[in-house]
Amino acid sequence: MEIAVFEILQKVVENQKQGIAFVLATIVEGVEKTPGRSGFKLISYEDKTSEGTVGGGKLERMVLDKCEEIHETKENAFLEFELTETSEGIGMMCGGNAKVYLEYFPPTKKVYIFGAGHLCRSIVPIFNSIGFYCIVVDNREEYGNKERIPLAKEVYATDYFEFLKNFEPQENDSIVIFTHGHKYDFDILDKLCEKNVQVKYIGMIGSKIKAADALNRIKKNNYQGALIDSVHAPIGLNIGKTTTQEIAIAITAEMMAVYNNVKEIKSLNI
Repeated sequence: MEIAVFEILQKVVENQKQGIAFVLATIVEGVEKTPGRSGFKLISYEDKTSEGTVGGGKLERMVLDKCEEIHETKENAFLEFELTETSEGIGMMCGGNAKVYLEYFPPTKKVYIFGAGHLCRSIVPIFNSIGFYCIVVDNREEYGNKERIPLAKEVYATDYFEFLKNFEPQENDSIVIFTHGHKYDFDILDKLCEKNVQVKYIGMIGSKIKAADALNRIKKNNYQGALIDSVHAPIGLNIGKTTTQEIAIAITAEMMAVYNNVKEIKSLNI
C-alpha cells in the first residue's frame, strides 16, 4: 500500500501508542533511476501485512521477506542491493544500488498509573528510562497534568471509573494503583476484575492486611481467570526501605521480574 512518508511516520507513532510490533524499512541510499528513492519507508507487521513502499517490484519483495525474518530474530538489519541483471544483482533492469535499513520495534509496554501523587512522580522517570509508555490517571485536575508529570506520555484528569469504561489494555501492559489516600484502590481493582482485563502485571499499594482484604473481596465476587494471578499486593519487592524513591525502585524491580519470567515473585495469594 503506497502512502506518503509523513503518514508512515504518523503510523509509527500510532503503532507505539497501541503497543503493536512492527519493522520499519527505510531506503537510506538510492539513486534517481532506482524505483526506491532515499527516504522511502515501509512498515511490515507480524501478520505479513504492510503499509508504505520502498519502490515496489523485486526489491520490495526481498525487503518484505527480510522483514519477516526480523519479526522472528528481533534484530535490526542493513541491506544493500545491486539493481542489475548481472550475477551479483537481483534481476532488475533499472540499474544502480539501494541501501535499506530495517529497524525492529517491539510491542510497546504500557503502564497505567492510577494516582498522580508523590509516588507517581518518583516512578514515572524510572519507568520511562526503561522503555515503558506511561499513562497517568488522577481525578484531581491539580495533579493530573503534564506540567506536574512531564515524562508521562499521556496524563488524564478525569473520574477513574469514566476512564475505565472504555479501558482496553493489551496483554503486555501493566497497571499500578496508588490513589490519593488509597480511597479508590479497592474499587479500581474491583472494576478491573469485573472487566476481566488481561495484563502482565497489576500492583496495588498497601499493607498485607489490605492485600488480604482485596483477596477476600475477589473471592466473594467469584472473579476468576488469569487476572487474579497478575495481581501483586502489597506492591513491590520487599527491600526493607520505605522512602518514596525506594518504593518506586521496589515496584519497578518486581514488574521487571514478572516481565522477565522470574518465578519467585509473590502475587495476591499471600
